[in-house]
Amino acid sequence: MAAAVVERFYRGQRVVMTLAANGDSDRVIQSRRPRESGELDEFWITDLSWTATATAAHLTNLIRAGARAYWVDHHRTAVARADAPEFDVPFSGRVLSEEFSAARLTFNFLKQLAEERGETEGLAKFERFFPFVAIADDHDRWVHRIPESADWALAVQTLGGVDSYREIIRLEEPVMSRKLKLALEHGRKAMDKSLEIAQATMVERPLGNGLRIRSACCMGYSSEVASKLYAGQIRTIIALFDLRSLGVSLRRSADCEVDLSQLARTFGGGGHAAAAGFAVDEAKRAPAELLADLLGARLESGA
Repeated sequence: MAAAVVERFYRGQRVVMTLAANGDSDRVIQSRRPRESGELDEFWITDLSWTATATAAHLTNLIRAGARAYWVDHHRTAVARADAPEFDVPFSGRVLSEEFSAARLTFNFLKQLAEERGETEGLAKFERFFPFVAIADDHDRWVHRIPESADWALAVQTLGGVDSYREIIRLEEPVMSRKLKLALEHGRKAMDKSLEIAQATMVERPLGNGLRIRSACCMGYSSEVASKLYAGQIRTIIALFDLRSLGVSLRRSADCEVDLSQLARTFGGGGHAAAAGFAVDEAKRAPAELLADLLGARLESGA
């Protein structure tokens, strides 16, 4: 949605959107090149951070060549590391805050930019996109004051980032297109299946410090599945291994005060205090290794 905000602000101009996971952010950012025509470029990095100082050097070189670069992120792991060497870049604009989602932070920044430029007509058109931003912000921060935000999130998740982006940027009002409605219907069924997998594979382990871990496998929809697993629980951390993305998602019950972003960071990941994630090779291989052990023991015993 943050990318759609940028596209709507620059409507009528050429906007190229690229999606990148956090683990691939350095490679994707470093692959960006200015246009051969020499025309001025803008690079917007939203809802994403990176780890390599080489990425900062690459962005700095692009800026020195005449480009403008902007960075907007709301993840705690980025906000807390704002002064790190890998972020030492002369951005034209930088917004790091946990107050809102990246989509709303981007919208607010561009709205202020339009006001400063006195672009009255363009601002009025841009502000019509705010209902989309509000829906995204409501679900991203798990506020859920907008009843339809969960359905939008489910539809977007099911349809996929690129296709959802293409659908959203052509809508004038937050009314789902036929394609999004079909994705929502499919997503409900897929989420139910993912929850079934999680419930069938769940392992619960109490810890000596009063915390409890509930770990399970799922097939996507980690936030929705986790909300079912921590419902009614106290001081509980949910750890879901997503069989689709091969990543680990962390969530927590409402009373749990563990900063999951810091926990995920110890494994090379990040996120927010109440929702974070990471990828680790040991987790990817664990089901196969357990299966090999079980079958191997049985075969070696001659059974």
